[in-house]
Amino acid sequence: MTPARLVSLLSSLLLSLGLFIPAAHSERIVADLSDRVIKISSNFTGSEIVVFGTIERDQSTVSRGDPYDLVVIVRGWDQTLVSRRKDRTFGIWINKERKLYNNAPNFYALSSTRKLSDIAHPTLLTKLQIGTQYLLLPPDFNPQDRFATYDPFRVAALRKMREKGLYTDDQSSITFLSKILFRSTIPIPADVEVGGYDVTVHLFRGGALLHTETQTLHVAKTGFEQHAFTLARDHAFFYGLACVLIALFTGWMTGVVFRKN
Repeated sequence: MTPARLVSLLSSLLLSLGLFIPAAHSERIVADLSDRVIKISSNFTGSEIVVFGTIERDQSTVSRGDPYDLVVIVRGWDQTLVSRRKDRTFGIWINKERKLYNNAPNFYALSSTRKLSDIAHPTLLTKLQIGTQYLLLPPDFNPQDRFATYDPFRVAALRKMREKGLYTDDQSSITFLSKILFRSTIPIPADVEVGGYDVTVHLFRGGALLHTETQTLHVAKTGFEQHAFTLARDHAFFYGLACVLIALFTGWMTGVVFRKN
């Protein structure tokens, strides 16, 4: 067997073995949530969750001068967001043009150790969709050519979601309790939708992404609201029948109370 053939076989063997060896992280995040379930009742006015954890390092990890950077993102599921433009026609303002964004998360809250531009390159931020300024972008978006791809409909859609408190960027809001311990508080608005949300923690250093960990946060109704929601979802016919009966009974009682002699 020739030396070249032997090298080729060894390379193929090492490559095949590498496919079955899990990647080891020299630096990784271990994080948790203060609450994994947020319960919504009739008097719910908003809440907050605390994301906390530590950065673990292998003994063989070489110490570097760059500080650690963390980005915490709470993100919901994608939905279709409609952005409209009003024009004045015969003295009346009406909606004329519109644009749909099918990749718009229903909720997006970001918390970071400092400005995103100081943490990573815009290309990486765009790929990971870190920051509301990197949402609702077309597939061919080039971070280096952002002014050439300016989209007024996208700007209006982002402004609308930010005004509702559903899109937030709270930079420089993660606190390091020590060199490896951290915590961050994420506000949850009152009009958040029921469902599951991804809580993702990204670990950066020197502009490079070192590790990512994702957990699930559930927002659920409780009490009477939960029973009504379950009935409307699983037994729509009986829910509608109950609503009709309640409306008839309420109307009859009103007539009895205010009946004139």
